[in-house]
Amino acid sequence: MRGSIAGAGRGAAPYPAGVTSRHLLSTFTGGLPRPFWVMWWGTVVNRLCGFVVPFLTLFLTARRDLTPVQAAVVVSALGLGSFLSQLIGGALADRVGRRRVMVLALTLSPPFLIVLGLAPTYPLILVAAFVFALISDMYRPASSAAIADLVPPAERTRAYGLMHWAVNLGFAFAPILAGLIAARSYTLLFAVDALTLLLYGVFILLGVPETGRPGGHRGPRPGTLAVLGREPMLLAFSALTLLFALIMRQAYVTLPLAMRADGLGEDTYGAVIALNGLVIAAVGLFSARVLAPLVAPRVLSAALLLAGLGFGLGALADTPAVYALGVVVWTLGEVAQAAVAPGLAAALAPAHLRGLYAGVLGATRGLGALIAPALGGWVLEQYGNGLWWGCLGLGLLGSLGFLLLNGPLQRRVHQGASADSTHA
Repeated sequence: MRGSIAGAGRGAAPYPAGVTSRHLLSTFTGGLPRPFWVMWWGTVVNRLCGFVVPFLTLFLTARRDLTPVQAAVVVSALGLGSFLSQLIGGALADRVGRRRVMVLALTLSPPFLIVLGLAPTYPLILVAAFVFALISDMYRPASSAAIADLVPPAERTRAYGLMHWAVNLGFAFAPILAGLIAARSYTLLFAVDALTLLLYGVFILLGVPETGRPGGHRGPRPGTLAVLGREPMLLAFSALTLLFALIMRQAYVTLPLAMRADGLGEDTYGAVIALNGLVIAAVGLFSARVLAPLVAPRVLSAALLLAGLGFGLGALADTPAVYALGVVVWTLGEVAQAAVAPGLAAALAPAHLRGLYAGVLGATRGLGALIAPALGGWVLEQYGNGLWWGCLGLGLLGSLGFLLLNGPLQRRVHQGASADSTHA
């Protein structure tokens, strides 16, 4: 049964007056199955040593003598591979099993990461980057589907929120470790990253059972286009998610350029953008519990509004303090969206298509990552602060869109839950 998108906890008893910190921590982290925590710790370790992507442009220009444009094309190749990987990985997770796809993705991709680090020519670097992303990112929709299989609907917001927290906990320290290792050897940087991918695969192999039912669904399985064609709610959900992604990707593309134009250097940008990780680390553990009782489309509406407002502040910003305020505002939107959106996709999906639905959501974000750099850069160059007003407009439009979809989405989820109960 898919359950309600409103989450659980409505009407829950307040915490006892004498509750200890240990009991309070258990309230936010307890009750989730052991395989989930295996995936959680695997994510922390993997992200803690996820060195290559943040340092890839520097490596390619400093050690492979590529031009900035060539390095950007390599990063785009990673993005294209990731976009396709989401769709392929999601479909495969439904057909052959979540665990099998995760293990294959995490164990087959490291050699291509090593090739990327050792490739002597530009064409080989491009191919290695694309293939690495194409294989490695297949684990993402499979992982999301596995969480939906393992965790009851009422706890999914908390589970997905904790996974987003794990990603950012690891990523918060990864650049520091990467800088220390890169100072000694870029080869070692690639090797350690590849090793942690293999380690994550071992975590999955030993600690996570197969949660899907490959072959358990009789009849043909529809492709992505067929699903989108017959599932207008998923299509509308994806379109609004794309708006969110287009806004959020400006943080790493046009925001540093705008700050430089205001006379603020790279060190200031680094300090300001570091607030993103600090806010997530501070609120990530508790936010999922707070968000769980709320209605998902309304939370996503608020997330888009916060994203639009946060980046919209860029139109008024010319000091570090105002830019920092914007980062805090849109980070709160990011936390809310990351905790709620995967659970809504899982709630919309029939059990045998959870991987595909997760893949569509992931591909939508990937499409935003592909479009946002060029689009944002062009708008900033042509219209200056018009970019930030545009982000505000997209945020308001997306927020209104989720409010309008609130009723239809809830009815669609409840209809699906009834259908699952009938066929259970």
